[in-house]
Amino acid sequence: MEQNPGSGNSASPHLASSDIGNRRHQIFPTLSESEFELLSRYGERRSFRAGDILFRQGDRHISMYVIISGAIEIERGSALGSTVIGNHGPGMFTGEIGTLAGRAAVATGRVKSDSELIVIPEEALRTLVISEAALSETIMRAYILRRVAYMQDQTGGVVVFGARHSQATLILRHFLTRNGQPAAYFDVELHDETAALMERFGVTEADIPAVVTPSGDVLRQPTLRQVADSIGLSSDNIDGRSFDLVVVGAGPAGLAAAVYAASEGLSVAVLDAKAPGGQAGSSSKIENYFGFPTGVSGQALAGRGLSQARKFGAEVAVPVKVSSVNCEGPDFEIAIDSGERLRARSIVIATGARYRKPDLPGLERFEGRGVYYSASFMEATFCANEEVVIVGGGNSAGQAAVFLAGHAKHVHIVVRADGLASSMSRYLIQRIEAAPNITLHTRKQIVELQGEDRLERISWQPAGGEVKTAPARHLFLFLGAEPSTAWLGDCVDLDDKNFVLTGPQVSGSSSWPLERSPHFLETSRPRIFAVGDVRSGSVKRVAAAVGEGSAAVQSLHQVLASD
Repeated sequence: MEQNPGSGNSASPHLASSDIGNRRHQIFPTLSESEFELLSRYGERRSFRAGDILFRQGDRHISMYVIISGAIEIERGSALGSTVIGNHGPGMFTGEIGTLAGRAAVATGRVKSDSELIVIPEEALRTLVISEAALSETIMRAYILRRVAYMQDQTGGVVVFGARHSQATLILRHFLTRNGQPAAYFDVELHDETAALMERFGVTEADIPAVVTPSGDVLRQPTLRQVADSIGLSSDNIDGRSFDLVVVGAGPAGLAAAVYAASEGLSVAVLDAKAPGGQAGSSSKIENYFGFPTGVSGQALAGRGLSQARKFGAEVAVPVKVSSVNCEGPDFEIAIDSGERLRARSIVIATGARYRKPDLPGLERFEGRGVYYSASFMEATFCANEEVVIVGGGNSAGQAAVFLAGHAKHVHIVVRADGLASSMSRYLIQRIEAAPNITLHTRKQIVELQGEDRLERISWQPAGGEVKTAPARHLFLFLGAEPSTAWLGDCVDLDDKNFVLTGPQVSGSSSWPLERSPHFLETSRPRIFAVGDVRSGSVKRVAAAVGEGSAAVQSLHQVLASD
């Protein structure tokens, strides 16, 4: 396997791609004497001897180290072994984007020769990137690009044993990928070396999916929270804390609210059960988002938003599933399924909506075994050079069709309507019409799924016609939207489809307790706002969600100042 840098080599760092290699000067910038003086205001100059360990892989809340003289050796390891991936020389600095958030170090830093370093603690580093605009740009760009490099390298990090037709394996791999966690994946069906490695770690097929942490701990069929805790991805400092604002949901709307609130001085926590980005985070490319003429992947957009939120001091915690909220009292109490609790002066509901599951017998049996709800590069590898079926006529279905057409033999889009014009953006319709390997089937619906241990056939029916059966090993479902609001209980008013009512929709409601009118995005409960797809009547577009997230914070300031 190729090696990536994560931390740098002033002479010849190992890079996984020419794109990363061409940006070496941005990944490993060399700071000037004047910048040393500036950095010294935030840290302490200290001397270290060769062989000293500055931080170990897996350590949380580590400092940033700036090399005035000497050198630091960077080593990454997994349960399969370790590799020295480069050296930091004079003028360079350690860390990557997780350093800002107090997450586990993804490598070990060792002093290679007697060195003088500037040691900048975690809190001081966060102050630095907010206060020093020019230097912050250099540091943030390097940190983000280093994480990208780590993601492309499978020589360090966790080891995952799984099976391609295992839904639990698919969920785990999605979780690690969308949270920017490098992992070496070994499939019992695809990789010859898997059996020997599983025997080495005492893992059987009954244990799949299994995770081996860098320290060698084996997790058998773990929950996502167990994985996150074991690799230092989860937050370790939210239990029992109070925040000015808690944002539930880290999609575009939630992250936008967090960025604006944190940048204006509010203490903010963002909680999400899966990963930053929400439904948009699984989009292969979003081409109609303002400012990105060539498009941007959902994961890249989410990564930028996450970096911004953490830069301004927001605590973004995943995987954290909110189980309930107590709306009584001056502050709101939020309960998490792990047993943790936190309090909030205000809440932004940004839990979005999930794709609706059609009423098909045996559907759950085929989930992850031929039936999918997202179309990432992972799913694309499953259906390379095969025919796939997509059900749905919205933009997500269109983006999936265009993306999968570059991997699959043929893509079939099935919709109940007469066409796509009423539900899909024109640019996607044009792409679909131009693609020689995409066929649109109108006025049809899937009525049955068939197969033994995985999907093999589907039955579909034209409007008013007879049922027909066809071979199908890959079915992608992008149907409607169901809001994620069950955790709210009776805290706020919902519409007849369980979307959250806001602003004018609750002005005349008996539930509204104050003399003033609710703000546009405020729910029937003062100081609780709803933004994005979860809100009744919202525009289901990324730009609209971002706008609502930022607008809610403006109203929130007024509410906190007056109530």
